[in-house]
Amino acid sequence: MSFSLGKPEFQFEPSTWQPEVLAKMDTHHIVAIADDVRTRTRFASNFQRFLSIQPNTEVCILHGRSILTIEGLCAQLECLIPTDQLARTIDGPMGVATLLRKHPIITGHPPIRRRYFLFHDADVIARANPDLFADIVEVFAGVAGELEFAMGESTFLQRSLYLGGPALEAEARSPDSRLHTWSPENTPGIPFWSLVTGLKQPRTTLCSIEALVASNGQRIA
Repeated sequence: MSFSLGKPEFQFEPSTWQPEVLAKMDTHHIVAIADDVRTRTRFASNFQRFLSIQPNTEVCILHGRSILTIEGLCAQLECLIPTDQLARTIDGPMGVATLLRKHPIITGHPPIRRRYFLFHDADVIARANPDLFADIVEVFAGVAGELEFAMGESTFLQRSLYLGGPALEAEARSPDSRLHTWSPENTPGIPFWSLVTGLKQPRTTLCSIEALVASNGQRIA
């Protein structure tokens, strides 16, 4: 995994940051940090618009301030991904992991090949319920890796972009964070998600939104 702990590991030319971020998400989930809430909101809104015009792409918005429990997460996911039943659990035959494995099918339209989750205010849940946050980021990364590992060249790409402030940055820099380590699950040998994805650890990178804006010499609007 490539994980930036100093300045952002990828820089942008003026007016090109959206495709550069998109290209980075071909291989990584992203933690995007800014102290100012409005800066994060402008960044997310701009990138959401850019994603929405990409072919065969689905964009799913999650609001971290309303995801303080597993019920909050499932309630939002049910509005984003059609399902007959979603159990209030991460694992299991009807849990979150199973739902994330579903490929969107819209009659009369080409199949969706890419799904992006934009997770607003991820630092709120990271502070309020760190165990649930760890479960969420791990299952999102795990299922994403599993889909690619299992499907080979017929890849359904699924990526997450987590937005937050200093608390999320602290979480991302923690050596034990599920953002960049698999849970050992108290069992010897290879962690479950490493076994099913073929990845030693999740691929997550850290991006400073404010440095990105400064490197472009322009406002995100």
